[in-house]
Amino acid sequence: MNRKDFIKISSILGLSSTSIPNAIFGGDSEDREFYASKNNGIFNPDLYRIRQLSTAIPGELPKQINVLKVADALRKASIVLKGGDPHRIITLARTAYQIQYPKGSIMLDSGMDLETHREFTGEDKYFYNDNFQEVNKALLKANMIIFSHYHADHVAGVVRSPHFDTLAPKTWASKSTADMMYLSPHKPSVNISQENVNKFIIGDFANYYPLAPGIVAFKAPGHTPDSKMFYLRLQNGKEFIHSIDSGWTMENIRNHQLKNAPWVIENADQLIAQYDWLNRLMESEKNITILCSHDNEQYEEFRRKKILGSSFV
Repeated sequence: MNRKDFIKISSILGLSSTSIPNAIFGGDSEDREFYASKNNGIFNPDLYRIRQLSTAIPGELPKQINVLKVADALRKASIVLKGGDPHRIITLARTAYQIQYPKGSIMLDSGMDLETHREFTGEDKYFYNDNFQEVNKALLKANMIIFSHYHADHVAGVVRSPHFDTLAPKTWASKSTADMMYLSPHKPSVNISQENVNKFIIGDFANYYPLAPGIVAFKAPGHTPDSKMFYLRLQNGKEFIHSIDSGWTMENIRNHQLKNAPWVIENADQLIAQYDWLNRLMESEKNITILCSHDNEQYEEFRRKKILGSSFV
């Protein structure tokens, strides 16, 4: 993370950059080894360092994580899971997450509009406009918006917003995500010019990127070349790893089952390595909860149990 980008983010969040050590803005040799290894199908992020970086940016930690889905996609299990039952239907939720602070909020991904939903499903069914409007309000209120990767169901809420010029200057994208958004847009609905992409906060980094108090991005290519996971730490001490789309469901992760959708091109070795790491984490780090963007069963369970908030503020 370079200092110029950090100062821009700091001004959005009302933070001070004077006490941030230069060391957090770049990667050391250990980071470069982790990144090179990861590209060869080894995935072993340094959780100790990630935890350190979660408090590198001064300020109050988040109070809560909230989630809303704007749509569902119903897929055969044989599409979601390699070797899955073709007679079983799995519901995949299209979600956006709000990280709630005492004096503000950050959005993790932005959902998608009806037109983008149609491009995924070919129909209007299972699009939840009331929730989409709540996501739109939350995007406008947010201090910052984070893109996890370039796929349309994660970026369309900003890209297609009538308030794009308001949202773009507070939207963070990694350089690889920014490049892919205009060079190879995921869907026609999210076609965007380089000029508009350049309105985002674009951050280049080696492996770990402290974005705000309690939020650290780390690279996790596999689902897409620009994919990231996120470490989230709350005031109450609870910790989360958001795996985004490494698996579409926790079944993918727990059972080491890759996706089987013919339209999805992924790096199998990288994803299996991520599943290995996430399973080791679930076994050894009982305080950490793994989140999965599209797992509808998790969405319903975690909202019901109040692990995640069920409305945006």
